[in-house]
Amino acid sequence: MKLSPPSLGQIRLISGGVLFVFVLGHFFNHMLGIVSLNAMNEAWYYTIEPWRCTPGTIILVSALVIHALLAVWALLERRTFKMKRWEAAQLVLGFSIPILLAAHVLSTRGGFEVYGLEEGYAFQLYAQWVLAPYYGVLNMIALYIVWFHACVGWHFWLRLKPWYAKMRPIALSCAVAIPLLATAGIISGGFRVLRLSRSEKWSGNLFKKLGDNTPEYIEFVTSYEFIIQSTVVLLLLSTALFHLSRKYMVFAPRAYELAYRSLKMDDQKVLKLKPGLSVLDAIKTAGLGHASVCGGRGRCSTCRVRIDQGGAELEKATELEQKVLSRIGAPEDVRLACQVFPKTNISVTALLDADASAEDGFGVSRSHHGEEQEIAVLFADIRAFTKLSEQKLPFDTAFLLNRYFEAMGGAIEDEGGHIDKFIGDGVMALFGIDQSIEEGCRNALAAARKMSRKLDDLNEALANDLPQPLKIGIGIHSGTAIVGNLGYGRAVNLTAIGDVVNTASRLESLTKEYGAELIVSGEAAKTGNIDLSTFEKTEVDIRGREQKIEIVILSKASRLPLD
Repeated sequence: MKLSPPSLGQIRLISGGVLFVFVLGHFFNHMLGIVSLNAMNEAWYYTIEPWRCTPGTIILVSALVIHALLAVWALLERRTFKMKRWEAAQLVLGFSIPILLAAHVLSTRGGFEVYGLEEGYAFQLYAQWVLAPYYGVLNMIALYIVWFHACVGWHFWLRLKPWYAKMRPIALSCAVAIPLLATAGIISGGFRVLRLSRSEKWSGNLFKKLGDNTPEYIEFVTSYEFIIQSTVVLLLLSTALFHLSRKYMVFAPRAYELAYRSLKMDDQKVLKLKPGLSVLDAIKTAGLGHASVCGGRGRCSTCRVRIDQGGAELEKATELEQKVLSRIGAPEDVRLACQVFPKTNISVTALLDADASAEDGFGVSRSHHGEEQEIAVLFADIRAFTKLSEQKLPFDTAFLLNRYFEAMGGAIEDEGGHIDKFIGDGVMALFGIDQSIEEGCRNALAAARKMSRKLDDLNEALANDLPQPLKIGIGIHSGTAIVGNLGYGRAVNLTAIGDVVNTASRLESLTKEYGAELIVSGEAAKTGNIDLSTFEKTEVDIRGREQKIEIVILSKASRLPLD
């Protein structure tokens, strides 16, 4: 297998991961201040000392330098500074860290390397709580900034992973608890040092190793602190000058035209597309809303657009972009707006709403106008629900419906179905959208069986609240439909239209006439390769269809032979 070199994003992630491990060790060390100073110093040899050996130093310094340079490079690469709040916060906080922590790093690691100072926590807490409280306050502020910067980075990377949604509450709890415990440890250790500092002998021993070098040590910290802070400021000023020069020099050629249509637009909006700008940059520069969960890094797929015109002149997708497009099953005319840099006029249509979430990016890319596809459609409805609801208060009816929808919706999703919509006391679901039509038909029947079983469980649980058990009718049919993100504004959702939908709805209605729980078309059973020869079959007329359709009638869907 051919190994490809890591991308800049992967290098940024690895370097950030190394720094995060370093910071996490510090935080756990701080927590032990709740116990004692000795506990802090004993843990030092496991959390700090490994980074002071030659391999640890090389890894840490390399990660620090690479992460900083990539941050500067990301600024240089930007074509527009219109960004989301979290992106701005990441940038501001990231560049404030070396300014705030320069003195701390110089006094600890610098003192160790230059003066051989084995300072320990007592020395650092004494310096911050007694000698220079100003630096103590800065370090406390930096503690939270570093942690927030790291957590924001991890969150906006991990939220692109489907499994992260379940882990988010645990991650949030840890993100809050760790800095609070670290703060408690620092405060507790600080008060211990204040009590010990009343002894002149104890205070004098802290600086014994420095001896006559104490003034020189202080000068070393303050002078190099100024150099580091000045370097960061100069880098930022140089970046700003670079962008100003590029704006007035590189963008001199005439701009192209970008015809853009979002889900909320009836007509296209023509934007100016300056050379070097991505489609996403041009949309942001124009002040228009467009989804971009990852901030234009080509990872989340939420900025995807359909190329209506000008696609032939575009450069091919990079390996990174193609990987994302393949993951969502995008057709050839779909690209990531953040990765497309047109050199001619171009026309595009957004495929997701401007406020799309990371979860919205997991799904298959669909045209706003729909695509033809073979699918299985399931309709289900509660029998005699109107009569039942007349006997109950509105609140009780809502409670019952929610329990019913939870059970039926869970059964559908367990079998890979997409819940299209809930209609009153009914539900419409689509199967086979991300699979073959054969799998879709089998999964639709499996969902019907599970729905029947869950309804039995629900009736048992609500036996004391219902005058009679709930009954449902389910209709399943397969065929060709138009599948896409259809609707208007916020009402846009993935749905299907066509004869297959109408027929499935009619089959569900027929369950009343035949007193059955499930009616499935012979076509759906045949396509799913399910043997239903032991069940009653007949041919019926379906309103809107010229030819009769073969159906299979099951009194209980739970009896489906799918194992």
